[in-house]
Amino acid sequence: MKKKLSLVLATAMTLGLVLSGCGGGNTSGGGGEAGTEPVPGAGAETTEAAAAGDPAVDTTGFMMDVLNADIQTADVQKTSKDYTMPQNIYDRLLDIEVDDAGVSKIVPSLAEDWDISGDGLEYTFHLRQGVKFHNGNDFTAEDVVYTFNRLLTVENGVNTELLDQVKGAAELIEGSADTLEGVEQIDDYTIKITLKEPFAAFLSCLTAPGLSIYDSEATEAAGDQFGMDPAVTIGTGPFRFAGWTFNDQLVLVKNEDYWRGAPKLPGVVIKIIPDTETQTMMFESGELDLLDLDFVTDATERFLETYPDQIVQGPRVGITYFTMNFNIEPFQDVKVRRAVQMAIDRQAILDALYGGRGQVEHGIYPYGLIGFNEGQTKISYDPEGAKALLAEAGYGDGFTMELAADASASDTVTMALEIIKEQLAAVGIQAEIKNYDESTWLETRKAGELGSFMSTWTADFNDPENFIYTFFGNEEKTRIRSINYPDAAVMARVSGARGIVNEDERLAEYQALEEKLIHEDAAWVPMYSRMHLWAVSKRVHNFKPVWSGVGDRMYYGVSLSE
Repeated sequence: MKKKLSLVLATAMTLGLVLSGCGGGNTSGGGGEAGTEPVPGAGAETTEAAAAGDPAVDTTGFMMDVLNADIQTADVQKTSKDYTMPQNIYDRLLDIEVDDAGVSKIVPSLAEDWDISGDGLEYTFHLRQGVKFHNGNDFTAEDVVYTFNRLLTVENGVNTELLDQVKGAAELIEGSADTLEGVEQIDDYTIKITLKEPFAAFLSCLTAPGLSIYDSEATEAAGDQFGMDPAVTIGTGPFRFAGWTFNDQLVLVKNEDYWRGAPKLPGVVIKIIPDTETQTMMFESGELDLLDLDFVTDATERFLETYPDQIVQGPRVGITYFTMNFNIEPFQDVKVRRAVQMAIDRQAILDALYGGRGQVEHGIYPYGLIGFNEGQTKISYDPEGAKALLAEAGYGDGFTMELAADASASDTVTMALEIIKEQLAAVGIQAEIKNYDESTWLETRKAGELGSFMSTWTADFNDPENFIYTFFGNEEKTRIRSINYPDAAVMARVSGARGIVNEDERLAEYQALEEKLIHEDAAWVPMYSRMHLWAVSKRVHNFKPVWSGVGDRMYYGVSLSE
């Protein structure tokens, strides 16, 4: 029998976090947004074991991949940035499955099936039996209880918002309770989770990498070396974490006993190579099997021309958006906001920066997200109409506004702001680009005082709640995005929609709110969603980009030919 939870719960810390909803309160950027902040302490020191890896591993015949920066940790409860390792060495209770048409659905994983009470408060999960952790331990309900309790108490923890709708989560974080009241082990293979209020996106939350399930015994024994030392970083996933040479490479080895069946790959070596030209040369010389073209944007067109049969792509479920701060003149006027929407040629920007690989968006929910509405109102590029609206609003001679640039952002974001500046000038708006260092940009944005800026939000989990609540869920949320949307009644509807149990009614309300926010109130400018492109060697078969773009690599199902 595995050890009980008392040891870890006795060390519960008072973190003083403000809870804000599944996927919506991640202070380290969440959702893959630009400007992700490092987790304090994570990755600061690498153990000798991690640096050395496992010298017994023969990597001959392994697939070769590359990252442009080393991970901080493989402990997904301490990072909201590095999801490649967690998605390959752990499993979650549920998963997202996407068909060839891009339609996604929630499917069983470590939980075989589940029941939901009529009031939407109680979820009973029937767990898969016969699943083994990498160390041979049996997966049981105790591991789920341990994992969820640890998430809310671990030092320097992140992703806590994934469980903040569970009854007792706030009390556990605050230290007024020492167990998570809403998570109950019924027997070895049954878990009951009770929410403090109905939350229809809860199943989607359970698919997020941040809720990967840990071995209670091995994780507790590993202490702060969990996620740092491959030998003690244990999961149930298709690959075992076998080696980590810091700033050089990560090594994964196939899990022969994986419950879905052993992977076809013997293993994967992930090289750490910051220089993009070196990455390109290594792929072209056959030293790399995979290359994320996001790393080598300048070479994307050449890759498309040179290797047309070796490009794999898929939609990245995320949206690039442009903000207008309601607290800054003249953005209180809806005619001015609509004029800005109409003045920006979003297709031209997508074409110029990404060769048109993606699609212009017209709302809050991007293509590929549950709740995406093909029939929504469209925003037209209409500079003459924008001029007319500005004149009606009393700004026929234009006005001056700020474009806030984060110095740490990519060159493509900088180029986009330059294009937006030119397009706004064509209707009489003089936009001035102001550069901020990363920390000042983030602090000013969170204070609600940043001028207009462009950024991207990528889904943590596949549900419209992850988008609309993140930006318009309440006064604090809209303030920390420097939108400062003022309509309290609309925000109350956004918050209330989370508890609508009937799925058709919930999605109808979310689409009505999208129409209100974007097309009636012109609360922001939806820009575009992008395709995620990869170059793959000819010996790689069945590699598919991860649906969300948050965790870019899933190696299970991939095979190599000689």
